[in-house]
Amino acid sequence: MVATDAGHEDRDLPSHNGQAHKYPAPPTPEQLGLTSGAPVGTRRSGAALPKLKKFRFELLAAWIGENFPPCRVADIGGGKGVLSYLLDRQGFESTVIDPAPQALPARYREPATGRQAKMPAGASVRHLTTPYSPDLGADFDLLIALHAHGVNQQVLDSAKAHGNSCVVMPCCVIGEPTTPPPGQEWFSWLADYGRGLGLAVGYFYLNFSGRNVGIYVHARPPGADSNERRQPG
Repeated sequence: MVATDAGHEDRDLPSHNGQAHKYPAPPTPEQLGLTSGAPVGTRRSGAALPKLKKFRFELLAAWIGENFPPCRVADIGGGKGVLSYLLDRQGFESTVIDPAPQALPARYREPATGRQAKMPAGASVRHLTTPYSPDLGADFDLLIALHAHGVNQQVLDSAKAHGNSCVVMPCCVIGEPTTPPPGQEWFSWLADYGRGLGLAVGYFYLNFSGRNVGIYVHARPPGADSNERRQPG
């Protein structure tokens, strides 16, 4: 089953051998070389820290709109469907894949202004009420997993099998078929898993609190060099 979670601190979770252990925190944007103003491998503090925004769906929808062309999107573990709703407004054709779909909320935040807005009467998004499996990826161009449980490796498997683009913002290892060994953090392990499949994995981050670093894979056109790394944009 797919579920989502708002944010996580370090916690004891089952490991690859069935024993519980504590996973280290994921790398910071600075450690991944994604931000300026501090050397890679250091942490900013005090006045140098930006004010983190809370609106992860709105921020991710805006980032996707800036980095991917409109296409068929699988919003895996999409819950209430806010991300799909925002992507549809940008010309994407987004479908929530979640075994327990929920109704759109009454309000959301406008990405451009951050102001609260009422959800229009009769607004809806497409739903596929089933757990995600890699074979479903064949029907989509872009796979998105925002803090979704138990599907992160499957999304990368789909990208390998079907040539999809994908965007994954992992939070924890709940429900994953394989997990890192003790002492290794989940985010980097997952990125290495994708690279082991031959995918050109890139990093990004969004300015919200919680698990705000992600990985992406940009689909290559037919005949492209399999060793060439493609950046979104």
